[in-house]
Formats: sequence, structure tokens, C-alpha cells
Amino acid sequence: MFISVTRLHLKGKRKLHSFFIHTFKSIIQLKKAEGLKFSSFNKEGWDTYWTLTVWESKEHMKDFRNNGNHLKAMKISRNIADKLELINWEAKTIPTWNECKDRLHQKFGRIE
Repeated sequence: MFISVTRLHLKGKRKLHSFFIHTFKSIIQLKKAEGLKFSSFNKEGWDTYWTLTVWESKEHMKDFRNNGNHLKAMKISRNIADKLELINWEAKTIPTWNECKDRLHQKFGRIE
């Protein structure tokens, strides 16, 4: 399985509306995505949002990422977020949120 974890930190409260519109549209696309095995959404406060998606393959993830509403969301992400972080890896089981957060924080040199 191919694991993809993202963390996005919004620039400010005025960006929430745009973020939620694009998130909602991306979730609709995600529910129809071929190769998706699992997805989850997590947040920290009002300004930090995490996604965890588990795919049959890296190619399935790329097909989702590079098309439709998700592609549109990625294009506006630099305008609404001041931090965008991503980590991917191969695994045999679905990771816990703690594992996802630990891996991403370690990649970006944070101890949490």
C-alpha cells in the first residue's frame, strides 16, 4: 500500500472559507477515486489540517492528485497556507495518526 500524509497550516482565519470549499470538493472526488483503500482527516486547532490516504499503489494516488478538484485545490494552496508538508511511504498496514505525525515531524526536523 502507498501511504500519503499531508499537513497544511492556514495563513489566517480569512482563508478558512476557501479552504473548506476546496476540501469539500476534493472529498467528493476522493470518495470516487479508484485505488483508494482508506482516508482520514484530522485537525489541530482552527488552522492546521492533516490528511491521511492509503492507496493500492503510487500510481492510483498520482491519478487522484493530478486531476479534478484536488488539482484545483493544490493550485490555490500556496495562497491560503503558509506551511504545506507531505510525506509518503510504502506499508503493509494502515498507519495510526500518531505514526503519521511522528514520521512527518521527523522529516521536517521537529520533535513533538
